[in-house]
Amino acid sequence: MGAIWFEKHDFADHLHEIVGYKSGVAASIEQMCDLLSGTGFDDDIVSSEQHGIRIRSEDYDALYYNLLHKVGVTERPLDGIFEIIKISRELERKNGADFAQSIQDIYHRHIKIEMKKAIQEGRKSLNPESMMFEAFQVHGKAGLNAIMMLIQAYDDLMKHSPHTAMKFHQYIDIVDLGDLFEQYDPIAEKGAFLDQRFIDFLSNNLNKLGEIHWRKFEELTAECFQRFGYSVDLGPGSNDDGVDLRVWNDGKGGTPEFIIQCKRVKSKIDKVTIKGLYSDVLHEGCKLGILVTSSEFSIGARSTIEARSYPIEEVNRDSIARWLHELRTPGTGIVRV
Repeated sequence: MGAIWFEKHDFADHLHEIVGYKSGVAASIEQMCDLLSGTGFDDDIVSSEQHGIRIRSEDYDALYYNLLHKVGVTERPLDGIFEIIKISRELERKNGADFAQSIQDIYHRHIKIEMKKAIQEGRKSLNPESMMFEAFQVHGKAGLNAIMMLIQAYDDLMKHSPHTAMKFHQYIDIVDLGDLFEQYDPIAEKGAFLDQRFIDFLSNNLNKLGEIHWRKFEELTAECFQRFGYSVDLGPGSNDDGVDLRVWNDGKGGTPEFIIQCKRVKSKIDKVTIKGLYSDVLHEGCKLGILVTSSEFSIGARSTIEARSYPIEEVNRDSIARWLHELRTPGTGIVRV
């Protein structure tokens, strides 16, 4: 394969621009290097700032797809056109060369027809039903599964590739990744309390959870409960007497069902904190207190809850990881069935 030459400073600027365009997230040179730490690509970025860089095309694609994954856009690093090749080889291995070639023929024939229809009708999306129907008619369930894999792979390629103008989402504004860590700047273009892009980022970078701004940790918790169907009142962030969120099952008003305290800390939650939360539960007159933490409860804290039958529940790092995975942007293609 060929290579691409970037003058001094141009490579980092290019990555900043192309990843920002595709993801809606702006990351500094330092942040990009941190996200790519251990891959060797971080050294390439640093070197490009000093001397420029000549990078092979396949290495450029690998760096780009790794970075796109690390900012939260994809659930794993993609492999560009090789994703299609890998699927074709897998279909050939499982079902034979004739089957694999037939699925490719069905896809390409119908995609040309559908593109022509979309242009004539002024549509921006393609309808894959005709190719899915033929694949099923010819090859049964195996054909339908195969064409679905191919549809998703081609859609990912078109939307995520650095060589296309398409992108997965049409964000109005670019969010700065630094806002998640360094300052409190409420941004929620796609969310009630916290922007979806920050949720996607954290779902792929759980190790960063304990480093985000304390207010963003509260917003993340509020966003999760709001999406789980509760009515949420997020406190002012200071002078809140230890109650960060008040939560109701059916609309706001009256005594909340439960209160939440958020602790973005690295140390384990001690029993003194538990006792304080229990006092808040009594003061509010609610049924339950929840402590959401980027760490976990200490043995003493759990023993205190059990021994005194406190109505307090722990939401720790592992629980948040499950929430983030559930709430991250689905990797949908041009079809969902």
